[in-house]
Amino acid sequence: MIQKKEIEKLPVLPVKAERKGGLIGRIRMAGDAIVMDVYEDLKRNKAGDAAATFRWVCDKKNFYTYSFAERSWTKQGMAVAAYGYWEYCPEVRIRVDQESQETAEEFLKTEKLYSHHKDAANRLYALEEHIREKKKERREELRNNRIEERQKAKKPLPRDWERWLKSYVFKNERYIFYDSRKRTAGTCAYCGSGVRLSGKQKHNGYGKCPACGSRIQYKAEKKAGEIRNVKKAIYLQKTKEGFLTRYITAEKRSGRRGETYRSRETVLATWNGERIWYDYCVASGFTGEEWWDDRRPGEMSRWDGSGYLYTRNVKKVLEGTIFQYAPLCEWMRHEGKEIPFLGFMSEFEHSPFLEFFIKAGLYRLTKEYAEGYERWSGKTPEEILGINRQQLRRLIAMDGGKNALKWLRHEKESGKQIRDDLITWLEKEGIWVSGCEGILERAGSVARMVRYIKKQSVPADETLVLWRDYLRMAEDEGMDTTDDIVRFPKDLKARHDQLTEAINRRNAERQKREEKEKYVKLNAQIMENLPQAAKYYWEDETYIIIPAGTCEELVREGQELHHCVGSSEIYMERMAKGISWILFFRKKENPERAYYTIEIGMENDDIRQYYSEFDRQPDKKEIRKVLDKFRRDIKRRGQQARIRTSAAAIA
Repeated sequence: MIQKKEIEKLPVLPVKAERKGGLIGRIRMAGDAIVMDVYEDLKRNKAGDAAATFRWVCDKKNFYTYSFAERSWTKQGMAVAAYGYWEYCPEVRIRVDQESQETAEEFLKTEKLYSHHKDAANRLYALEEHIREKKKERREELRNNRIEERQKAKKPLPRDWERWLKSYVFKNERYIFYDSRKRTAGTCAYCGSGVRLSGKQKHNGYGKCPACGSRIQYKAEKKAGEIRNVKKAIYLQKTKEGFLTRYITAEKRSGRRGETYRSRETVLATWNGERIWYDYCVASGFTGEEWWDDRRPGEMSRWDGSGYLYTRNVKKVLEGTIFQYAPLCEWMRHEGKEIPFLGFMSEFEHSPFLEFFIKAGLYRLTKEYAEGYERWSGKTPEEILGINRQQLRRLIAMDGGKNALKWLRHEKESGKQIRDDLITWLEKEGIWVSGCEGILERAGSVARMVRYIKKQSVPADETLVLWRDYLRMAEDEGMDTTDDIVRFPKDLKARHDQLTEAINRRNAERQKREEKEKYVKLNAQIMENLPQAAKYYWEDETYIIIPAGTCEELVREGQELHHCVGSSEIYMERMAKGISWILFFRKKENPERAYYTIEIGMENDDIRQYYSEFDRQPDKKEIRKVLDKFRRDIKRRGQQARIRTSAAAIA
């Protein structure tokens, strides 16, 4: 064993500076360890000898370096001490005398080292690499042993597991297969019975099985020989120290011959009462071989820990743990679908009020809280939610989520009553208080705002965006926005487009002259917030989303697509203040050509608006699906970061 204090006491041997540059080494033995002092040739000490920089010591099992300047030990090795890096250093260049060479050879004569170098320094460097590799192998061995021990703790799934999958998890995926030519006869894959049909059924249509009474979907055999359904399931298992959470991918295959089920475990979470370990099932893309690893593979970057929870043993498993009062069974019974189990369990210890949420009937709020990454605090439900007792009863009655909660908070702050049916409608349409800035004041009340939005020909969320932009532009033009004729135009979209085009034409030349000096300050503020907006960079196989970076980019976007994003400084100011951000939505096949422009709120990552040329929305359904996928990915990134932080805190 290397005695560091004793090694420090060894005197530094004098080495004459050769004035050739580079490093010089002097090697000697200290007990069972070899010691090499390394000097910089071009630096001299007071005696005129080469100045010693570091001391390297090794006993064939461990190695350390000692910095003479900092008087400290490290495990980084010879290359780091000499050059400041290790990974890309194939050799070290340290000259040694003949005595040092012989000392090193004697020390290394029993070692089998893979090195083509003959000089002492590089031979010792090869020994260091050998020791490092052996330690790595040992760490991997211990890590794999720990993974194997955690896997051994698993017991067989319960006997009724497949019956539970069949009757509960896949209860909505039941099929009758029929021959397209003989339409009056078919087979129910769920109950296995041959059934008589009317012959009027349609492929993918729905009906009722005459044999078992289940709601089924008709499938023509020629069009769908076999149906594959995949869902996520979760099973809890009691252990001596805590419990296991087994995340399972359940697969059901349905055909004329019946149904088959397969359960593949994908993640194992082991909780021992103090900390948690995650093991992931990794499959080779070439051989299909599977193994377990505690490092999350890239293909599972979007894993969120949700699924159908097997509830028949939950209370027994969680008894005596910090989760024993978590009403997971009640929540699962109400939802009847996949729940964000991992997010809930990660938050429950720090947010015990989740128990009250579920028992009170705030299911939607519970789900959104578990899926989000903000954390609330308080002693009472009213304090936690920021509303009064009467509003809490109303929130429970409507099973409101975060959006409904925001509107109730707005009601409390403004002192103006908002009917429950209006709050429910606003939540259903995805209209947030933050998205109504500038509108509520001019509309006078939420009821009047909602009534006007419903009269418009475009969807509610689009109407809100158009209205907000229209009122802003009208005010900039000096129009009286307190006049009902101005603030409530009959055809909002047509009036918005007219005003936008007029402003763009008039301001085009003026903007060109003034933009350079006008945007300097805003650009500087935008650059400060740009790192926060970097999370919005996203791409898939077809599309790419790029956060805007300067005011000039917004101006060009508005001119190219003929909409209002560049017609004033409002969007630039929002970016500068970190309120919202402008994103450029492009097709990967032509990323330089503008396609859609998106405004996203930075508080809730809510898509405030998304428009293409002339405020149109081509391929809207497809774009909406892509944007929903984009938002889910943004949320998952935040949740994963929170989970890692929570896990680190527990550890």
